[in-house]
Amino acid sequence: MKKLILLFLLVFPLFVFSQPVQLYQQFNGRYDFTAVGNTLNASENNAGYCDILTQSSASLALNPGQTFISAHLYWSSVGPGDFDVAINGTPISAQRIFSHTFNGNPYFAAYADVTDLVAATGNGTYTFSDMDVSAYVFPGSTYCGTNYGGWAIYVIYEDPSLLLNQISLFDGMESVSANNNSLDITLTNIDVSSDILSKIGFLAWEGDEGIANGESLRINGNLISNALNPPNNAFNGTNSYVGPPANVQNYNMDLDYYDLVGIVQAGDTSILIQLTSNQDYIIVNNLITSVNSELPDATIEIDDLGVLCDNNNIDVEYTVYNVNSTNELPADVPIAFYADAVLIGQTTTTSIIPIGGSESGTITLNIPIATPNNFNLRAVVDDIGNGTGIVAETDESNNEFIYPVDLSTAGILLDPGPACLGRPVILDSGVTDPPFNIQWFRNGIPIPGATNPTLVVTTDGIYSVEAVDGICRVDSNSVVITFRPQPVANPPVDLYQCDYGTTAGVFDLTDNDANIMGGQDPAQFTVKYYQSYQDSFDDTNEILGGVHIIVPPSPQTIYARIEDNTGSCFDLTDFRIYFSRAIAGLVPVSASYCDADG
Repeated sequence: MKKLILLFLLVFPLFVFSQPVQLYQQFNGRYDFTAVGNTLNASENNAGYCDILTQSSASLALNPGQTFISAHLYWSSVGPGDFDVAINGTPISAQRIFSHTFNGNPYFAAYADVTDLVAATGNGTYTFSDMDVSAYVFPGSTYCGTNYGGWAIYVIYEDPSLLLNQISLFDGMESVSANNNSLDITLTNIDVSSDILSKIGFLAWEGDEGIANGESLRINGNLISNALNPPNNAFNGTNSYVGPPANVQNYNMDLDYYDLVGIVQAGDTSILIQLTSNQDYIIVNNLITSVNSELPDATIEIDDLGVLCDNNNIDVEYTVYNVNSTNELPADVPIAFYADAVLIGQTTTTSIIPIGGSESGTITLNIPIATPNNFNLRAVVDDIGNGTGIVAETDESNNEFIYPVDLSTAGILLDPGPACLGRPVILDSGVTDPPFNIQWFRNGIPIPGATNPTLVVTTDGIYSVEAVDGICRVDSNSVVITFRPQPVANPPVDLYQCDYGTTAGVFDLTDNDANIMGGQDPAQFTVKYYQSYQDSFDDTNEILGGVHIIVPPSPQTIYARIEDNTGSCFDLTDFRIYFSRAIAGLVPVSASYCDADG
């Protein structure tokens, strides 16, 4: 007998496979949750009943003053899974899937975000359909004793009358049964400011009202029960979100919630769930909590990078936000800046940042000499310089912002563009910070009065700029500007052509070369032709050789570009081409004529 027992214990671990229940999403604000859903069983499962309904329905009824935020659909049944279903006839595909194995049989659950669908539908009836597990549920199937199926939609909504709450959605697929008598689930990343109106919801599968053998549900060590869920049979096919009689006809599916008042305490950061069962097979698919929570959520973005000074200093503009939060962000929150992994600067926020607020600042960083030209500038809020934070937040994983930096372009890089006679060139230093004193130079000599961030150039020369702010000095590259002749597109003429037959007309557009060129030197300028204005401006898709075939109807507009030999100075014009077909009529083979005088 002892050998038989040992064999059973060795084989047992192969009988259960599950996915841990873990935090999936959190919502912070004046939020709460409700749920709609229904079973796909017409009665409790047993060895003599083995069937699944093709669809079932439930109704959503948010109250006036409650604003819909998001919706989350879960469905589950026996077998390896059907991950394409429908709500009100709208196809829904699983975005996340869960699997579980019990006594060699697979079970599945699936999730899809249905926010858009519920937002469009609003209050009313929701019908779930198209889940097909008929290949696994039939008389005599190994699933008959654990046959179940159902669906639920969690709805998150906002209500201005509520406290600031943290809604946390956890999901996975774990179980208790005769094979696995106990299950502990720790819900983490919870922030409890008080227990006021706090609650927890469960979605569990396969629980039987008729089996209550060693079954219990404890939360933070407290045995949980209510009018629907006895202390020894918490998972008994009930639905806390509807009234009688449907609330006790949720066969093999538990969609319930419980108050947490007096169970959670201010300062709690986790909730311990403990389940036991000596017989009933119970699968926990998800849990959802609502607790009063007052925490900030610090995030940061780098808005702009200044110019790189000769001493390797650079100004960084940044903004700290407190958006997904339920409390203000205190002042003096530390901020650390890193060049890749090297700490290069620190600062703090200066003021209290309210919920939904932000604060902008500027810091001067010195880039170490050994820093490569290309690196990631990392800004991390709530970081004392070694990755350690000092402020509890709703989300501890979103404190970092990465800004790719190329030092070769971080100075003043002048790019003059084309220089054409009669059209000034605008040089832009890119320096807009008021503290910088700017001086422009031509041929190495300061230009009197040229102290603005931009310079209008009308004369040939070698140009550069210098920007100084205290000990920060930035010198630009030098650019040579030589003004080239500006071509002028003289008026072309429209071209006409008629042709006998049915072929398209062929135009030689270069017939307009002389008209457009006028008296300008053909050795200095070139005329090109295009089918669109944008092509002529961009110098793309040129009509090569000036030969163009037109297909009626006509006319068609042709765009011409005259440019200098560099292609940088140009002028544009256009003209029309007209084409028609001249087809002669039939002429009689013979004809005779008479006149009056014989």
